[in-house]
Amino acid sequence: MGKQKEGAADIYAVRRQKRIRRIVRRAVIFAVLALVLLLVYQKRDLWIPRLETIGARHQSHLNEGSLTDGGFPLAVYGGSGYRAASMNGRLLVLSDTYLHIYDTNGNLESARQHTYGSAMLRTAGNYALIYESGGTRFRLETANSVRYEKSVTGSVIFGRVSENGQVLLVTTSETSACSLFVFNPKGQEVYHRSCVENITEASFNADDSGCYAVSIEAVNGILKSVVHAYSFSAEKDLWSSQPLDMLVISVYNTSNGELFLLGDEAACYLTDGGAVKSTYSYPDALLQGDCIGNTAVLLLRNDEKRMDTVVMLHGDAANPVTRSYDKTVKTVGVLPESGNVLVQLRTKLETLRPDGAVIGEHAVSDSWDGCLQIGAYLFLTGYDRIDRMVFRG
Repeated sequence: MGKQKEGAADIYAVRRQKRIRRIVRRAVIFAVLALVLLLVYQKRDLWIPRLETIGARHQSHLNEGSLTDGGFPLAVYGGSGYRAASMNGRLLVLSDTYLHIYDTNGNLESARQHTYGSAMLRTAGNYALIYESGGTRFRLETANSVRYEKSVTGSVIFGRVSENGQVLLVTTSETSACSLFVFNPKGQEVYHRSCVENITEASFNADDSGCYAVSIEAVNGILKSVVHAYSFSAEKDLWSSQPLDMLVISVYNTSNGELFLLGDEAACYLTDGGAVKSTYSYPDALLQGDCIGNTAVLLLRNDEKRMDTVVMLHGDAANPVTRSYDKTVKTVGVLPESGNVLVQLRTKLETLRPDGAVIGEHAVSDSWDGCLQIGAYLFLTGYDRIDRMVFRG
């Protein structure tokens, strides 16, 4: 009887050990599956666009003018929150979790994850700046790698990058109205300014030796803009403009060494010493503006007349060229390759010379909200798709 009891106990122990091993094995398998699912979810911005694009590439809207397929259309995961830009002949797409870098054929060259809230993208030349609006982090990227990533003490208000890879950040400050920092392509701080005025806009000058900064001041109860010229090798301002009757939105270098200022109620050209050369006051509400070289384009809207007007300025704001539309104009811009103006309507693209003459038209779908020229291609951006067309503007 004793031996029988011992045998039964041994069998029970063996069964118990097998049951424990099964439970452990199932727990391990479950943990591995959970880890795999977590990794797949975290990498969703990589595989979902590829999966969606497999079916979409055969529906490339080839009836729209000269759209080409290649790797297009690209499916953008996350909807309208993405940002698209060009960098050294490449297409950059920034989502809330990834920066995707494509060649002009739609081939994915790199996918880099980020954890920035309210991520913003600026590009120039071979460089891209990603910064956290309202946060403290930023990083400089090239097509091949992340050059560096840093943090600042204040919250980032806005950032800019130059074609030489310098980064300009305007941040909040506890001891002044705001702080302006400049970093070289290695991430070393080369300039810092504690500003007594709030800086609302800034841009590098033509040779990256300094920058132009815009502040707002009240004159007899009216808000006006002042443009300051800073040198990164000097403490004092090089010059400051007189208060301008506008709130400056953007500052552009022109090809003849002057400045073009896009304001809320007017636009103007400044000389290289800060004097106003010419001004154009808007007859209608400003929707959008752009400037490359000496050519600037403005999009104005009159809701009462239900009319949109495209205004072109070529080195002189006192002599505008206008073209009116009784239909909605979606976007306008100056084409970097030619200096001509591109006007995007609901179902058509028009190319204009700076003198207003129409030199080209292309039919497009109403589903596209914007466009971006890179080389011989025009990239059309929609809610969750980017397509490409051969374009000579």
